[in-house]
Amino acid sequence: MNIYLLISLLCGLTFFTLGVKLNREPGSRDSLLAYHTHASRRNEDTWYEANNFAGRCLMIIGTLLLLLLILVELLMKKSNPLFYVLGISTLVSIGIVYLATELHLKRLFFRDGKRRPKF
Repeated sequence: MNIYLLISLLCGLTFFTLGVKLNREPGSRDSLLAYHTHASRRNEDTWYEANNFAGRCLMIIGTLLLLLLILVELLMKKSNPLFYVLGISTLVSIGIVYLATELHLKRLFFRDGKRRPKF
C-alpha cells in the first residue's frame, strides 16, 4: 500500500478526531489540545463557543480532506503529487478553520467578550 495514502488518511482522521474532541469538551484554558487565540480566551463563553465552532469546522474539513486525498490517489497513480496535495491542503485547512472561527466570534461577541444581542 502507498505510504503517502496512509499518511494522508492519518492526517484526515486526526483532523476529524480533534474536531470531535473540541466539539464535545474543550477542557480548561490550559489544555494543550484546544483552540487558543486572544479572542477565544476573553471569557468562558467565548472559550466554549470558539472551541465548539472550531471542532465542527475540523470535523467537516477532516471529512473533506479524506475524500479529496482518496480522490487524488485514485486519479493519480504517482505518489509524489499526493504528498504535495496533502501538505498544501493541510495548511489551507488550518487557515480556513482559523479565519472561520475568528469571524464567527466577531459576529457573536463584542470586543470585550460580551455576547451581541440577537435580533
